[in-house]
Amino acid sequence: MKTQLDVPEITRLYGALDEFRERSLRHLQSSFIPADDPEAESVWTHASASELVREFIEKPDDTKRGFLDKLRDQLANISRPAGQLIEELTWLHLVVASKQGYPSKRQLLDEVAYIGHATGPSGIFDEALHTGLAATGTSFFTRRPNQLWLLVRFAERWTAASTREREMWLSDPDAFRAMVFSLEGVADQTQRHALLHLVHPDSFEDTVSQYHKRKMASLAEPSEEGENDDATIALVRARLTKTYGDGFSFYHSEVRGLWDFEPEPTVEPTTPELFIPEPTEPQVRGAWLIRGSGGERVPDWLADGTCGIGFADTFPFALVPGVSRDELRTMADEAGTDTTAGGFNHELGQVWRFVNKMEIGDYVVTVNGQNVYLGVVDSGSRDILARTRKETVRSIEWLNADAPIQRRDIAKSLQSKMKTLLTLTLITPEIDELERWVSGETQQPSPVDPMPVGLPLATTQLAQDLLLAKPWLDEVIELLEEKRQVVLYGPPGTGKTYLAQALAEHLAGGVGAFEIVQFHPSYTYEDFFEGYRPVPGGAGKVDFAIKSGPLRRIADAAAAAPSIPHVLIIDEINRANLAKVFGELYFLLEYRDQPISLQYSDMEFTLPENLYIVGTMNTADRSIALVDAAMRRRFYFVEMSPAVAPVSEMLSRWLAARGMSDEPARLLAELNARLGDPDAAIGPSYLMTEHVLKPGRLERIWTHGIMPLLEERFYGNRDELTRFSLKSIRAAIAPSGT
Repeated sequence: MKTQLDVPEITRLYGALDEFRERSLRHLQSSFIPADDPEAESVWTHASASELVREFIEKPDDTKRGFLDKLRDQLANISRPAGQLIEELTWLHLVVASKQGYPSKRQLLDEVAYIGHATGPSGIFDEALHTGLAATGTSFFTRRPNQLWLLVRFAERWTAASTREREMWLSDPDAFRAMVFSLEGVADQTQRHALLHLVHPDSFEDTVSQYHKRKMASLAEPSEEGENDDATIALVRARLTKTYGDGFSFYHSEVRGLWDFEPEPTVEPTTPELFIPEPTEPQVRGAWLIRGSGGERVPDWLADGTCGIGFADTFPFALVPGVSRDELRTMADEAGTDTTAGGFNHELGQVWRFVNKMEIGDYVVTVNGQNVYLGVVDSGSRDILARTRKETVRSIEWLNADAPIQRRDIAKSLQSKMKTLLTLTLITPEIDELERWVSGETQQPSPVDPMPVGLPLATTQLAQDLLLAKPWLDEVIELLEEKRQVVLYGPPGTGKTYLAQALAEHLAGGVGAFEIVQFHPSYTYEDFFEGYRPVPGGAGKVDFAIKSGPLRRIADAAAAAPSIPHVLIIDEINRANLAKVFGELYFLLEYRDQPISLQYSDMEFTLPENLYIVGTMNTADRSIALVDAAMRRRFYFVEMSPAVAPVSEMLSRWLAARGMSDEPARLLAELNARLGDPDAAIGPSYLMTEHVLKPGRLERIWTHGIMPLLEERFYGNRDELTRFSLKSIRAAIAPSGT
């Protein structure tokens, strides 16, 4: 049954499937070629399907090359209609998978389209690839030819049938199921169950695991036994609907607890006719980099089908899943471990994550020299005791033990993460790269990493709105693009913060994000990046949890959308202890591609390339002189002085645009000339008010806004202040003889 219909992406996916059924299954037309194109009628034909059977299924390639390498040779001489058909069948194969990312799906479809000289999906068919309906399991990727062979057999049977037969299959779910399970094929049960739901989503469950279906069917009462699991589940659903409502999901935690209370089988049947069960997968698949003592343990791991983590000296006792970090720390302390040692927290975090956070179905990457190996977690953790050591291990299905990927062929972002010295590192952001390997591209060079996000130069309208010269604004943007960190410095009233926000809105372009934070003397690393904060606990108690600060939040958002600029504004950046606030992040400001270990969450972290930082700095207190060399090296500094263009021209432009007298601009210029110190100058924003020339308003601004600033500067020397009174300044700019 359809579930998750409250999710817009899922609703759009089902809409694409509706369109596919109408175009391709009912009318035998291409779903990707416009209906008015004559070629649309030549795709879903028995001739095209038979050609794929002959060239793809009946000429299997048993070499250890990647899937696409084999496909290029198998389909080298097929016709364009057959190439279009395999493209549309590949889309049908991929659209169900919730664990494969859009970039990976789209790349595979583009490759297949190139091989078959076909048109790829667009519109709703392309949008449908951004999500998925079910966790498909590892064999869906590692046995992709089997899944596609089944779909080709399906297309052959469908196009050979009469119109009456096709209409029967579209209207009668049981007849459709019987036809699908009559098709020839091996190790393709995942695709068969996917096909049932894709064509009849109102009749068959949104699961592709036959093992799960058998367990769901086990809920049946004697009167609910159907002729197959799907029929039984339909009767079970009718009964449970009275309790859980229409459209409930068998995977909702409350319902799943009724049937999923046993572990998955770990031994696969060897008889070809039997189904191959899929491993249980988490809702969100993770990915981990694990090191084997510099590669020394990797050969044993590959041979044994395991991976492990040591630290037996630090944790000389059984590691039991479910133990909290604090409990693990206490156990280590009681065992005589020095838990105050500098490296203990890192070891604690890695061991705890290996035992508690790594999930069955997660990817695992390990390295031995230039060889990179990829596997899938297949069990929980267990301790192995040997004569010389204790090791905590997990079973791993190594996918490329005989054909490792070379370091030079993987994405630069993943290469960077491999420089870490941690034994266990979460690398889930690289999951699209790993799925590219799984899809069969293990022998192909990685696609070129995307170029750094280009920042849009200033528009004429932006320059007019800010009253700043466009070439000057372009220079600031180019400095930010080059260094990724810029500080706008100058005295109060020069529009530094206003400019920073306007630039952030312009650069984000309405689709990115920007955040603003103001530093102050008590601001800390925990405020800025992450730290423990109190949260409500059970029984009225207070617990502590790691909470993200503004930098961590926007960095995570930028990493999730690498093609979109994100801007963090740090107002009054010089008012905090920068070394204390940035901590180890100082390093990342200069080396964006290098991972570091975090203080609290004990994870590897990098600053995304598309994250830009704009700081503002008030020079009235001369604190810019206190900025150390490390800070200066990591930021470009842009002066905003009332005595230097374009800020010096800002007030006169603002007055002219409103048809107002230029007297305020001349008064400000004379005042700053008398002050003679750029850091003590008064910025134009004090006088940029629509009421400045109304009777008494200029006097009010001067008395209550400008003079208090000067009183602080000339404290103890009030006689000096008379030189800067409005009366004195006005007399100086008045035309001679008046």
